Amino acid sequence: MKLPRIMSKPISPLIRWFGMGLLAAGMAVGVSGPSVRAEDLDSPLRHSLGETYYVPAYSRIQTFSDRSVLLAATLTIHNVNPQTDIAIEKVSYHDETGKEVRVLTTEAIKLAPFASHDFLVQINDQTGGRGANFIATWQSERPALSPIVEAVMTGGAGTPSPSFTSRGRVIERRSAD
Repeated sequence: MKLPRIMSKPISPLIRWFGMGLLAAGMAVGVSGPSVRAEDLDSPLRHSLGETYYVPAYSRIQTFSDRSVLLAATLTIHNVNPQTDIAIEKVSYHDETGKEVRVLTTEAIKLAPFASHDFLVQINDQTGGRGANFIATWQSERPALSPIVEAVMTGGAGTPSPSFTSRGRVIERRSAD
């Protein structure tokens, strides 16, 4: 069977499967497929008893030399374990100098399998500055997969404003070995 060609390249089986209509609709609204990094494909699943994450966050960004846009920052921790609970032990918010501004947890927060929890720094809170960050620590009684820890920054509602995400990076790990 000869495949139809678009721009001199064969149409992939995935496009044929979902149909050209869905592809066109997705392109019209700017939908793209998931990004896949090499580490996602090649890394073995890593289990640990706890980790500490550094997550960049921004309470404002410069738009001109004399102007900035205020942003809300939401940190979300997703437990990706199908069978293991994890506990969020501490989440703190730090300013652009690294100074802890405040602790966002008052006690450990249990996350069941596939559960999530978020922490909000409101749009009018400028204490973090341009280079703010979250430090998040979790632990588990049994070896567990690393959660997904990311921040979403967004501008005011009802106006065109930036929105973007920032993924956390492990800075300390308690090995399950």
